[in-house]
Amino acid sequence: MKKIIVAALGAVLSTTAAFAQDNYPSGPVTIIVPYGTGGSTDVTARPLAIELEKIWGQPVVIENKPGAGSMIGTTEMTQAAPDGLTLLINTAAITTAPALQSDLQFDPEKDVTPISLLVTSPYVLVGGAKVESTDFAGFLEEAQKRPMFMATAGPGSSSHFMSELVIQAANLPADVVHFSGAGESMTNLMGGHADTYISTTASVMPYVNDGRVKALAVLAPERFELLPDVPSSGEAGISGVEINGWVALFGPGGMDEALVEKISADFGTAMASDAMKEQLEQNFAVAGKLTPAEFRNVYLSDMKTWKDLAVARGIGK
Repeated sequence: MKKIIVAALGAVLSTTAAFAQDNYPSGPVTIIVPYGTGGSTDVTARPLAIELEKIWGQPVVIENKPGAGSMIGTTEMTQAAPDGLTLLINTAAITTAPALQSDLQFDPEKDVTPISLLVTSPYVLVGGAKVESTDFAGFLEEAQKRPMFMATAGPGSSSHFMSELVIQAANLPADVVHFSGAGESMTNLMGGHADTYISTTASVMPYVNDGRVKALAVLAPERFELLPDVPSSGEAGISGVEINGWVALFGPGGMDEALVEKISADFGTAMASDAMKEQLEQNFAVAGKLTPAEFRNVYLSDMKTWKDLAVARGIGK
């Protein structure tokens, strides 16, 4: 009798879960963007929301919740019900924060469900007015001859961690200089108050295209297909810096696996729309192609990389 009851209960739960997935979303979906309006993450999320409304037939609301290195919005998402009606679109900053912030109000492994890798793009090292080199190999030589200052968008930012990673991998005698955001970093780069800056293609290519800064290297083993004229760090013999920047979708911890798969598939359909393809092309980026399980591995691996680097470089101490 007990086995029959357990089996019946399992069947009911399975049917209930299937019903919930087939009817998802049952109401408006809120997507939290933990940055201000107009930033690269925000301009990805807003056209994506329009495409999702077409698929779901439900309103998709973008809520900007900036602050604390994206952790204010991320924390709010983790406190929501795991029903898929509150989601988060964040950058790789969600993996750098745990390396520095010991007082997070959530467990980044248990309270976050990685759902879908939406956008991926390589990090690009750009040089400013003071850098004479035109490629990464020349930059490495120049860095041995004079003090070199690498701008970051602030302590704990992706640009900070990538700069520290390059310093470690290339054994550079360089120092990081923190500014309050990407815009201020680029301004100081163009003004000759810093030498280099590292960020994703979406952030740096507008400045490269109009000649205000120069792309010295794509931080990857080989050249990036969308930037064939920019040399790779691999060509200069530097390894250990091959970590892509990304924008991804997350939900609260404890989400049903089948629901995660459905949401991931729906976002994949939206990303394949003409509008999103055009947006990716403008940002020299490509759509992510990982399963939720594969992306979870990337998420956990990146977190470990940044934690290890923080210890090795004394970041945050």
